Amino acid sequence: MSTHISMSDWIAPLASLIFVAGGGWWTLDAVANDSEALEAKVEKIESRLTTQDVLEVKVEQVEARLEKMEKLLQKTIEVQHKQSANIAAICQATQARCAP
Repeated sequence: MSTHISMSDWIAPLASLIFVAGGGWWTLDAVANDSEALEAKVEKIESRLTTQDVLEVKVEQVEARLEKMEKLLQKTIEVQHKQSANIAAICQATQARCAP
């Protein structure tokens, strides 16, 4: 039994090891680049969502103010209607000329 190993016996495994190591390094580098790109996209989306949330809150606030204004306008119309009826009743009772 000879324990002598020739250089040609090492070339194929060594080449395979180098090839696998290079491929692994390339894969890790590609994954790192993909991760960075994905992180940038996620941050951009989060920023847009935050902006959208702020806009939705502002829209809700504007809607609430609009509802308050509509209620106040309705109340004002009711008051003016009562005042007109009262003025008409006064004019009729006193037989005054109240036309503009």
